[in-house]
This record gives sequence, C-alpha cells and structure tokens, in this order.
Amino acid sequence: MGILLQNKKVGLALLCDNAPYTLAMTLASYGRSGLLGYFDEACAVFPESAVKVLETALFHGLSAVAAPVEGGFIGALHTAVNALDTDYVLLAEDDCMIWEHLRGENLEKQLKRALDLLISGQADMVRLRHAWRGCTRYKAAYTYSYFYPVEQLATMWVHAEGLSEAPDWIKSIRRFFHPLRSKRSIGRCVYVEQNPHLRFPQYITKIDEGYIIDSEVFQWTNQPTLIARSRIRQILTGLEQMSGSIGKLPQDFEHAVNSPRWRNAHMNIGVIRGIFT
Repeated sequence: MGILLQNKKVGLALLCDNAPYTLAMTLASYGRSGLLGYFDEACAVFPESAVKVLETALFHGLSAVAAPVEGGFIGALHTAVNALDTDYVLLAEDDCMIWEHLRGENLEKQLKRALDLLISGQADMVRLRHAWRGCTRYKAAYTYSYFYPVEQLATMWVHAEGLSEAPDWIKSIRRFFHPLRSKRSIGRCVYVEQNPHLRFPQYITKIDEGYIIDSEVFQWTNQPTLIARSRIRQILTGLEQMSGSIGKLPQDFEHAVNSPRWRNAHMNIGVIRGIFT
C-alpha cells in the first residue's frame, strides 16, 4: 500500500556517478529531511565498478543496483525502472540534495502536489528542482533571456543566476537566425518571468504554485523528475525503436530524447516550487 497515496506506489531512483562523497552528502540531506520515508521503494543505481558508491548507499540504508558502465545514463534508467516495482518513480541524480528549509508538512505537500498533477492527467511528468533559485550549472533562465527580454522579473527569482544583458534588438536578431533554438527555450521563462502564462499562453498554463508547459517548447533535462514508470518505459522504448538497439544509443540521454518526436508529442510538463537544490 502506498505511503503518499494509499492506492499508488511511489519509488525513488537515485542515479549515481562514481562519487561516494557526493552521494553521502545527498543521502545525509535526505536523512535530515525525512525524504526516504515518503517512498515505498528507493534504490541507488551505480556503475558496476563503483564499490565505494555501493558501500555508501548501503550504509545509509538504501538498496543498490549495479548498471553497466558502458550503458551510461540510458542504461542506468533501464536498470532503475526494472528494479522498482512502483506506479511512479522520482528520478534524481546523486548531487540533488534537499533544500535545508524543507521538512515535514512542506516537503510532503510538494510531493503530493506533484502526484496529484500526474494522477489527474494535468501533467505527464513534474520537475522538482527549485530552479527559481538559479543555483544550477544548466543556466535555465539565462538560456531564455539570451533570446527573449524579460518583461517582469518573477518575485521568486533570487538572482543566483546571471541573465543576458544584451539589448532587445540583439535578442530579436538571435531569434530570427535561430528560430528553433529560441522556440525550445520558451519553456524556461517560467523560472524568471512573473507571468509566463500571459506571455506565451499557447504553450504555458498557470496552476497553483506552478505551471504546465508543452514539451514543444520545453526540453527534457536530467533534473529531478516525478514520472509514471510506464511513461519512462515508453520513452526508452521509443529510443530503441528509432535506433534499432539500446546498445547503439548515445550515452547522452538528453541529446537522444530531445528530438522532433519529443516536441511533437506535446506532453505536459509540470513545474512547481520543488524540493531539490
């Protein structure tokens, strides 16, 4: 019986590199917040040669499953979805710690809200990284601001990530010469615009404390994502069909997924406040 929802099981798959110290710091943050107590199953997926990572996961009470090193992120995903017998899975990497201020009711509220969006059909997946704070190497908001002027800075934005300072006419030229790249960056505006749903209503819908974004303008990233286990299986199967064999796929899952097929699927991606750094 599910912990967060009585009739649904939710699992956590922590996808690890060969970095035991990083994993230890992350699992310590999970222990302080009580995160693991909300999942019916949780496992660390680690490179088969990373003995120290295995020892670290077991020390913190997490089950661990080895994935072939040559399989990369895609192989780790295959291992994760096969290891967990749950309806939904939260995919996260081993450097995704919990915000220190999140405890108890606030943490549970975010997890349940994400599940509600999936179960109701409003979202096909929900991102749970707190990107408004900007402390991520992926520069989510900068990529948007490179092509578009920010009309009204979001009140949640805390200036932890720099934005493009180019004049509007330069950004207009960039959009003209890079129409596909600029369009794919539109979804990122939810992290920096106060009213992204008013600026791009054809792609973005406002919900309480967040947004639903069309995958046409919002690429997959290997960020903490809550998703139905069946959905991630569909994505992996689609990659296999395109390539003919999982062994021929590139290790870069983001590059492999972000194709016209992804954009034309018009999946609904939820973004809420999130729980991870």
